[in-house]
Amino acid sequence: FLDVYDCIRRGSYPAVLRGLALAARALPEPRPRELLQQLCAQVQGGARPHLCQLLAVRSLFSGSLLALNRLQVDHVRALSQVLFLTPHLPAFFLRHRLRSHVLEIRHLDRALLRLGLGQLSEEELRAACYLRGLNSTHLGQAECRAWLEQWLRLSCELRGT
Repeated sequence: FLDVYDCIRRGSYPAVLRGLALAARALPEPRPRELLQQLCAQVQGGARPHLCQLLAVRSLFSGSLLALNRLQVDHVRALSQVLFLTPHLPAFFLRHRLRSHVLEIRHLDRALLRLGLGQLSEEELRAACYLRGLNSTHLGQAECRAWLEQWLRLSCELRGT
């Protein structure tokens, strides 16, 4: 079932990236706009961005056109589908549920940082990856641990924004 759910989740990714690329075009400053457009094109081409590339555009997601409360409704719906939240609600509720879900993941990230990934069983490790968007059914435990370590580093860096 995880593969089926992952296929549904991946079906929403193009809409999320299209919404992000569209919003990027409206950014007033050329350098951040170009960085985000390059990042979107890279991901649409199948590449995985490096942590430094993601951190380079993080400021765009707070207080700008890319803040959650300013995203287009279609973009918020697509993001909701990625997290398996129902997209069939008014925009206010969609944003509220999305914000609440992301906050829950951030709290879980803090707990994982304090606990340490070495304390997780293989099943817990895979569940943690899946909750954050990685289908770990075809990955080894070491790959899951490495991905989750990268995720936690990014989450820790983003906490300040």
